[in-house]
Amino acid sequence: MQNNSQDQSGIQLAAIDHRLRTPVQGEYICLEPLSKRHAPAYFNQYHSSGIQEMTDLPILNSVSDVYKWIEEEAETKNSYNYAIILPVTGFAGFVNLIISEHAGFLTIWLGEKFQGLGLGAQTGRLICHHALQGGLSVIFTAAFLTNHRSIQMLKKVGFETLPISAYAPHNDRTFFILTTDPIIKLNGNSELINFYQREDHPHRFYTSSSV
Repeated sequence: MQNNSQDQSGIQLAAIDHRLRTPVQGEYICLEPLSKRHAPAYFNQYHSSGIQEMTDLPILNSVSDVYKWIEEEAETKNSYNYAIILPVTGFAGFVNLIISEHAGFLTIWLGEKFQGLGLGAQTGRLICHHALQGGLSVIFTAAFLTNHRSIQMLKKVGFETLPISAYAPHNDRTFFILTTDPIIKLNGNSELINFYQREDHPHRFYTSSSV
């Protein structure tokens, strides 16, 4: 019985993997799997907009650094990276979705000149719908407490704030959940903690009831 359950889980993860490695086409935005050809545009947007400080993504000081990082990411089995592509203007930003069992963790950034146009919410809805329809049960994300624009964008996508906080040095952000499963939503704090533990992240949490 256990082997059968493991087989079904493996089949589902393989289906999700296949789905997330293909382009995602929206009405206006296209999400293309990130490749080396996106590196120069990625660097230009990333470096000029101070994105690294707002996202906790790696420090990338040159196009060569971006090439190397894209190569490393391609070898990470559960990390899915996309270039946000717009008609005419092309590269506008980046999406990352990390998958752990039935859960995902989302990161989005847009270049400075593409911010404040509603593109973040469009992108978030597009990738979240694609992932949840493909078999994921829940998607988490986080935003720095001072990044009010990102927080508003996440709420427009449908994310809800979790009643959980992290101990220092990760106490400068708030955490969000998106799911249609009422049981997972009810146990959102535990689901988030389990996600971080499976991914071996150093974050430690406390909930509002334990403050």
